[in-house]
Amino acid sequence: LSSTSIILAYLNYLGLEIVGKMSIVICIISMSPFIIMVLIGIPKVDPSRWFELPEEGASSGKAGWEDSGWLPLANVWGVLWRPLLNNLFWNLNSFDSGANFSGDTRDPGKNFPLGMFYGVILVGMSYFIPLVIAIGATDSLQSDWVDGYLAVAATQIGGRWLGAWTVFASG
Repeated sequence: LSSTSIILAYLNYLGLEIVGKMSIVICIISMSPFIIMVLIGIPKVDPSRWFELPEEGASSGKAGWEDSGWLPLANVWGVLWRPLLNNLFWNLNSFDSGANFSGDTRDPGKNFPLGMFYGVILVGMSYFIPLVIAIGATDSLQSDWVDGYLAVAATQIGGRWLGAWTVFASG
């Protein structure tokens, strides 16, 4: 862990251009298993799986979530909305950090909002498309989908190597 920090600090020391290029390399490494999973999984997709609801009595509908707080744990159409909204906000967090670079941007009044718009769409699609493929290409039940299950789905779709690569790229 410390060697990774030292390497990244050294790259940062070398300048903004190398940091930008390395950011692209890291993005390619971390996104490639999901792109490969989508390409391998497309022929295996059964679109009817996208609309399956959990079986009656299969679970309490709480999936281990505690029903407390000011927003009730609503289970509407088989979706636990509070955890879903929490994950959406968490995963789309830090877009405001881009404002730190607005001074280094040509015509920030035009380019910054446009970049933010495209960024939100790209991040949303990078979550949505692999999930849609993973749900449609595997025979997993809704109750199987717990933390880290996308790596299991990648293993079912492409094999152990893709599952291992997904775990590596995730973290």
